[in-house]
Amino acid sequence: MTVDIAAGAPAALDAACREAGLSPSGALLLRNFANIVYLLPAESVVVRLTEAATPGRYERLVTSIRTTRWLAEQGFPAIQPIDVRQPIAAEGHFATFWSYERHEGPPPDPAALGIMLRLLHALPPVPFDLPTYDPFGSVRRAIGACRVLRDEERGWLLERCSALSDSYYERLSFALPYGLVHGDAHRGNLLRTSGRLVLCDWDSVSAGPREIDLIPTLQGGRFGLTECMRDRFADAYGFDPRDWFGFVIMRDIRELQTLTAVLRRAHLDEASRAELRLRLDSLRAGDDRTWNAF
Repeated sequence: MTVDIAAGAPAALDAACREAGLSPSGALLLRNFANIVYLLPAESVVVRLTEAATPGRYERLVTSIRTTRWLAEQGFPAIQPIDVRQPIAAEGHFATFWSYERHEGPPPDPAALGIMLRLLHALPPVPFDLPTYDPFGSVRRAIGACRVLRDEERGWLLERCSALSDSYYERLSFALPYGLVHGDAHRGNLLRTSGRLVLCDWDSVSAGPREIDLIPTLQGGRFGLTECMRDRFADAYGFDPRDWFGFVIMRDIRELQTLTAVLRRAHLDEASRAELRLRLDSLRAGDDRTWNAF
């Protein structure tokens, strides 16, 4: 069952900080959507809280911490976990602790993300096992747990997942090599800070086809990215999957994935409920109307 993880977040924050030896004094809530994110001003540390009941979540967080530390050794500009034992389980949550990087200025141009992903995909193989990219697991769980879907809508969404998986994704031949992927690479996860760019939010880091990291930006017309911005992104990366026969399939999968957080939150607030309705109606109508980012 989906719960409002914000309800127990203050207690979880206090308990996790005590175990990590950090002060939660003056903690500022930065974000409350898919995760609860706090800034500890006295420590210059960001704390990310996530629901502990999510299957496989602990292993995912361990992988994100291990991977970002390895990326730092390679000289890649990934957000860095601080040097404490983590993740920490506290009050029904898992907490991870990250160096605070203050974003400065407007959102980076998608071309900057294209360059960043080209560098990421050119790194040597990761010297430890990564989970295999699963495009449908989290959205299927969210569909099953959502409290506001009608039975017919739930059935449509699950059938859509199965059709895209069994009839298309499992049979795709990818153009790019298989390897390390960020898993949720959009420009909202790219920070401009202290004269450099830093890629953050590695919760979905996996092993999979590299096209996975390109699709979120090229599907970004849903969220207001212009065709020119998407062209610059593809040029900067050096490959344009829009010319690949599998692009439409991967785009459709990504559009389903963008429902995950609003499915989980739709019973908690009107904005999430309205956005879920907008996106679901748009998908079922087969139109290209613009969606709202959170």
